[in-house]
Amino acid sequence: MTYPTDDPQANIALGQFRSARLAADLERLWARLTGKPADLLPFEEVRAYVKANTPRQRVRKTIPLASIVGSVGRYQDFTRSFLPKRDSDRRRWASVRRARLDHKPLPPIEVYQLGDVYFVQDGNHRVSVARQMQAEDIDAYVTEIETSVPLQPGDSLDAVIIKAEYAEFLEYTSLAQLRPDHELTVTAPGQYTLLIEMIDIHHYYLSREANGKIPYDEAVSDWYDNAYLPVVELVREREILRSFPGRTETDLYAWIAEHRGDISREMGWSVGTEAAAQDLVQRFSERGDKVATRLAGDLWARLTDRLLPPALDPGPRPGVWREEWLPTHHLRRLFQDVLVAVDGSAQSWQAVEQAGLLVQRDAGDLHGLHIVASEGERIGEAVRAIRTEFGRRCRALGIEGDLRVQVAAKRAHPVGYALVQRARWADIVVLPLNHPPPLRPPSRLFPLVARINSGIGVLVRRSPRPLLLVPGPKTSMQHSLLAYDGSPRAQEALFVATYLAACWKGQLTVLVVMKAGRVADEILGTAYEYTRRRGVAAECLRAEGPVAAALLRTATAHNADHLILGGYGHTPVVEAVLGSALDEVLRKTSLPVLICR
Repeated sequence: MTYPTDDPQANIALGQFRSARLAADLERLWARLTGKPADLLPFEEVRAYVKANTPRQRVRKTIPLASIVGSVGRYQDFTRSFLPKRDSDRRRWASVRRARLDHKPLPPIEVYQLGDVYFVQDGNHRVSVARQMQAEDIDAYVTEIETSVPLQPGDSLDAVIIKAEYAEFLEYTSLAQLRPDHELTVTAPGQYTLLIEMIDIHHYYLSREANGKIPYDEAVSDWYDNAYLPVVELVREREILRSFPGRTETDLYAWIAEHRGDISREMGWSVGTEAAAQDLVQRFSERGDKVATRLAGDLWARLTDRLLPPALDPGPRPGVWREEWLPTHHLRRLFQDVLVAVDGSAQSWQAVEQAGLLVQRDAGDLHGLHIVASEGERIGEAVRAIRTEFGRRCRALGIEGDLRVQVAAKRAHPVGYALVQRARWADIVVLPLNHPPPLRPPSRLFPLVARINSGIGVLVRRSPRPLLLVPGPKTSMQHSLLAYDGSPRAQEALFVATYLAACWKGQLTVLVVMKAGRVADEILGTAYEYTRRRGVAAECLRAEGPVAAALLRTATAHNADHLILGGYGHTPVVEAVLGSALDEVLRKTSLPVLICR
């Protein structure tokens, strides 16, 4: 507490100190709310960052108070505008203020100059009082220290670090000379160090491809032209900066690269840049509408996880997978990354063979996933045998393949859960049909929940990508039989079926199962026009009766070697009560079944 004295001038000075202390607290609060710097910069730390070591001759001159941004030893005692932060400074502060009230001369302050800013060596209280008196400049002895980093009065410590790192980046890479019109601004420290690491890695791979070390300048130019600029073009084309206000294109380049690397390490295979950028926006966008949508989605997911079993989750809406797939596949090959479940059984090796066919046709990569019960099993003999056999089969097929071993999650259907989590980074999921959905007996005692929780049913509903279920030996997949009813899920199946017929030069038969009439004719006409416009001569048929029986009968009669369907058409409970044509097909067919949603 500050007590009044018998000296009126001293009381005025103490009162002004109290006002200054209050203003300091308000400035610090405002800084927390706005994110603007409220602290003085520490001279020695800044000096180290900007590598300023050569002082010039000390001179006396008048300097602007607004350009004093830091202190040598008392940077924690004052705010950025030199308001006092400590009550213990009141006597010293008040004595300086009283001297100014009495018009007594005060000696010049001592400062260091770095760029366009100053740091107080001696005279912090004199600066504080002068700022409170609304003065614009102050007399000072100035010792300038040379630096190539352009410091400005509004710089925070982070801004100083960024500028220092940028100067070091330019010195290390010579990018200013190699690409004079370059634009590489960032908003967080450490980004230029990350960019240097990326350039060094780029240099390493270029040298390895050239069978000899290439000049570093050449690697820097190649990185800028062929690694950095394409991502910047993606950021501009997708307007990704709108999702991250205050960030720069270089920020997004580094963030996308790191995010892509994290996902690739987690998945065990390389994830595309566009897919990583798309995921970054979905998961971390700072736009108000995106944040609200994400929060609502997270809340809904938590509620459904608590209140409903996973099997009641209807999964992604129809067509979402294609919306995510189209922007990330410039080559328009549908199956570039194929994920296959491997358990070492004969049926799983049949699934691997069938998955290998997709990879061969679309020149893609095969990613195997094997689930174990514990960490100890990762290095067991059984896993080694599965790895060896998986590698042997990939080599025999002449394809690139990798096998990921993952410990099962402690939840229902751990294999299905793992596949769903990884599926969004693949183009299709292939798995053996070891356990078809159970048959619904007529007894009322049948546990309905068992059918709802059927492992294959949960996977069909929740997978974010198409599924290929393999119940038997591999087929050539040259004749597709599509079950089509005009629904949104059937439309997704029509897209895939037309792709296979057009790009794989196969046959396509479209089957509509319903009684003759105007609706049936319209549905058949839709399928016919869709395929014709894409250069596919599809055979369009109509049948009556139960869908599964008609589909299996037509497959036999027309020698189809795989089936394509659009997934479940009702909610899980309705499907469990009434039965499902898809479930019946999966129980009875020996052909691969491609399910789209």
